[in-house]
Amino acid sequence: MYYYCIQEENFLVKGIHSIPDDAIAVSDEYFQEIIDARAKRQEIYIDNGELKLTSVRPSQYHTWNGKEWDISDEKLAEIKAIKLQKFITAIDDKAASIYSIWMRFESEYRERKDAALAFQAGNYQGEVSRYITDFAQRANLDNKTATDIILQQAAGLEKLQVELANQRMRKYELKRDGLSLEEMQAIHDEIIQQMNNLAEAYQNG
Repeated sequence: MYYYCIQEENFLVKGIHSIPDDAIAVSDEYFQEIIDARAKRQEIYIDNGELKLTSVRPSQYHTWNGKEWDISDEKLAEIKAIKLQKFITAIDDKAASIYSIWMRFESEYRERKDAALAFQAGNYQGEVSRYITDFAQRANLDNKTATDIILQQAAGLEKLQVELANQRMRKYELKRDGLSLEEMQAIHDEIIQQMNNLAEAYQNG
């Protein structure tokens, strides 16, 4: 059997420690539940002489007011500022990571597109760049079809790049006044998901 010492705010064991008269008896089962709860950032408090567990502490800045976790406006603003910077950095880093993959062969993409545009402008006649002929040969296509596919792919990549930039700029939605931490998290998660969708679209395209 365990006892909770109110003055010392710790547990005592019957037969080992001296038990104060106002100590609260705690069963072995409930003691283990308390240990597990503390590992999950719950704390104990006394309510009408009974030892009870709080809900999970939302953050280190929250304090227990006897009924629920509370946080000052100043601390909440501090948390939101930290979260805001964290979310913005994560969004920028995600966009940069995706863009770096898309642009690994940027000069090659640009030259292939320029060659295709030149061949198209000449009504698909005249000298043909190897960017076109090599692709056409490997894909078993004629030069005109190969040229059109190259331009379609270029247009598709440009569209993805524009949408990726648009998603990255959505980070400014996080700076709207009055957003809760939950709303900020939801905006961040939605932006990251949209970026993942764009990366997947590129892989499938």
